[in-house]
Amino acid sequence: MSIVILDAMKGGNNIADNIKAGLVQAGKEVRYFGLEEINILPCRCCGACGFKSPGKCVIKDDSHEVLKAIAGCDAFVMITPIRFGGYNSTLKKVVDKFMTLGLPLYIVKDGHLLHPMRYGSKLIIGVGVYDGDSKDQEDSFKQLVENNAFNMQADYRALIFKPSWDTKKMEQEISSLVKEVC
Repeated sequence: MSIVILDAMKGGNNIADNIKAGLVQAGKEVRYFGLEEINILPCRCCGACGFKSPGKCVIKDDSHEVLKAIAGCDAFVMITPIRFGGYNSTLKKVVDKFMTLGLPLYIVKDGHLLHPMRYGSKLIIGVGVYDGDSKDQEDSFKQLVENNAFNMQADYRALIFKPSWDTKKMEQEISSLVKEVC
């Protein structure tokens, strides 16, 4: 099983490092992308990835390597600070380009028009890092991960991690996550 980690946290962080270490220790092949360190330009919503260059964004940036890794993986983990109930802008630029992973055709599922996925179904794990006390922000984040998974016809898990947790609590949550993925 191969897993891609999309880390949208600024600077080094124990969450991504510990998730990566746990997955490697469990024998998983892991590709890690520190999104703050690579050049991802915003999607222009031009539609070229669906028709002009199917499956490939025409914007020249580092998203091609990230999307190629996601296309070939079994699961991917998105780690982001929660901003207004959603992803931060760094991760959002990558998520917007997930359109390249779908075919330019439609299927109807539960009354919704969806693009069939080019590379099969993935397990999506959204890890939101939030130290606030707004249940609405946490619920919005979980709903966003669920909606993205629905669009990609994927299984998902949405988790909230608190930076204020002590090391033991953080390790327990990461251990549970690794067991669930494996």
